[in-house]
Amino acid sequence: MKKITFLLMLLISSASFAQLKKVEPTKSEIIGKSQQFGGPLEAEITKSGNTYTLRFRDAKFKTIDEYRSFSFEDVDNTFNDLYATIEQGFKDMPKEDIMLELPNHYVWLTFSKFLGSPILTLSCSANKTNPDLIYFSNEMAKKQVEKLFGKRK
Repeated sequence: MKKITFLLMLLISSASFAQLKKVEPTKSEIIGKSQQFGGPLEAEITKSGNTYTLRFRDAKFKTIDEYRSFSFEDVDNTFNDLYATIEQGFKDMPKEDIMLELPNHYVWLTFSKFLGSPILTLSCSANKTNPDLIYFSNEMAKKQVEKLFGKRK
């Protein structure tokens, strides 16, 4: 009877610990950052494995630093295609927003001019199921975008 109880306790304890699995954290590499004159971080891009995450400060709040983000996998050179689309937008200055569809989000690129220089505003939906909830980044100049994408130091 003692042996059966011992085996039963051993089986129950091993089954309960089998639910616990140790996960190693993945290291993320910072591709680039954008901030203005020592102010708070405006935006940053990190890479973890094959997934890029763009995190930006929500422009809705002026005194609160709340950040929003969207991620995408670099399938078929998506990261460089996004940068090329933004570069082309700075050259062409489209009047309409450029809408991009990611697996979980919609992203809009809005180009305008401020003091004669082109600027970019990123907009991102909270998710595809609720595309009406949109977050906006602060305006970024071309040099800031180049730093953000790691093209300029």
